[in-house]
Amino acid sequence: MLAYSGLYWFVLVYAGLYWSILVCIGLYWPILVYVGLYWSILVCTGFHRVSEELQFVGRCLAVNPKSYGAWHHRSWVLRSHPDPTKEGGVCDRMLEADPRNFHAWEHRRALWSALGSAPLGSPLGSAPLGSSPLGSPLGSVSPPDAELSFCSSLLSRDFSNFSAWHHRGELLRKHGRHGDSHVLKGELELVQSAVFTDPQDHSPWVYLRCLMARASPPPRVIGVHLDVEDGAASVTFSRPIASAPQLTLYGRPVTPWSSAERHGRPSCTWVCKLPADLATPLAENEPIRAACSHGSAHWEVELTPKGQGEAWWAEPLVPQELFWPEVGVAEPSIMAELIGACRELLDMEPHSRGCLLTLLLLLAATDPMGSQEEMRRCLQALEEADPLRIGFVADMASRAELVLGLLGEGAEPEELRLPYKVLDVSSNQIETLQGVPPLPRLRELRLDGNPISHASALSPLAACPRLSVLRLADTPLATSPDAASRLAELLPRVAVVLS
Repeated sequence: MLAYSGLYWFVLVYAGLYWSILVCIGLYWPILVYVGLYWSILVCTGFHRVSEELQFVGRCLAVNPKSYGAWHHRSWVLRSHPDPTKEGGVCDRMLEADPRNFHAWEHRRALWSALGSAPLGSPLGSAPLGSSPLGSPLGSVSPPDAELSFCSSLLSRDFSNFSAWHHRGELLRKHGRHGDSHVLKGELELVQSAVFTDPQDHSPWVYLRCLMARASPPPRVIGVHLDVEDGAASVTFSRPIASAPQLTLYGRPVTPWSSAERHGRPSCTWVCKLPADLATPLAENEPIRAACSHGSAHWEVELTPKGQGEAWWAEPLVPQELFWPEVGVAEPSIMAELIGACRELLDMEPHSRGCLLTLLLLLAATDPMGSQEEMRRCLQALEEADPLRIGFVADMASRAELVLGLLGEGAEPEELRLPYKVLDVSSNQIETLQGVPPLPRLRELRLDGNPISHASALSPLAACPRLSVLRLADTPLATSPDAASRLAELLPRVAVVLS
């Protein structure tokens, strides 16, 4: 302790002299660097001064409760010398003064995660510090329920509190309760109370969509395609994945894989060049066994040859997976209840942007083919209600029309079958092809007259092995001076017609 004390006073005297010289010669910026160094050494060596340091930061926060530096320093001090005895009370007082102080919410969440199962206000399971100033005794019930009650007490004051909604969602996610139907119904009641109080408030709508999406299952393989003519194999998943899958053909692993979105971005479809000895004509009556894995998931599939040039395996495509796959796993009764609540609210408040968007997504996730006209009305009303986000609405409309057009080509609603070699979707307000599954038989695609302005919007076409002609006349992209070169890089084997 004497050594630490001596070092402390040495740093104090040396820093004081050094700062005086810098001020005299007019150099101020090094002072900022050495102030940080000084405080770091002070806290690291002066163990008995941690309490004083926290009090000092507390006074700084009293002056500026949203100081990034003060909150960061307080967290750093607590990481170096864990002593969270009073931190629960500090967060309570800060949120009592300003319930939207996201710094205090982040600090509370970090502290709650560090304490684990101990309630806030307790030093890692010791005696509780006391009750919260907001009236929620944090040690009286189980920690998740105590924190949920704390969030409810602040949301009851003001539903328009993104930080409180976010904290509530994180609590449910970390404790694995976001997929519980009973918990979900309770949260939906809270959201309905919020949206009927203020239909124009976005925060409960955002929370609702996040809550519905968090119950989604992991990605699954829905298609494996082998094309020996083009020497390529492709694997398609129900949702975009960020890392390459693993595929074994004839007992041999096939590598390397590339994302259909290019540049390694998450994609539903991943493509691999076949080795020369595997790109040989197929025996029409001999199924090909393949094994596919991603992460801890593993699938054994059997590819059916279609002639000597290609073979594939595919699950029936679920229409709901094309638009908003995450919400399709919710109970049908919950989905129907939400759709009814949205319709009821729109009768009273027809320009509620959050309600229009949520209803659109719910309709697309339940019965897209049977709700086409209502989905289009939602998109039109959303464009009128939110002119500042007209690009976002146009993208949603483009995706909806493309999904409905593809599903309209299928003979059955449970599967997508596209037997045609030419697909004409000209003048359909299509802005992007993101989310479109690979079409292995497609040879010509006509997109004339659509508002496509970027080559990247056509990246899913890289997963269409037989595509040879792409027509883009009367599109904004066709008038771009570098359109030909960018499309040649994206689709080197495709003849692009720009006029």
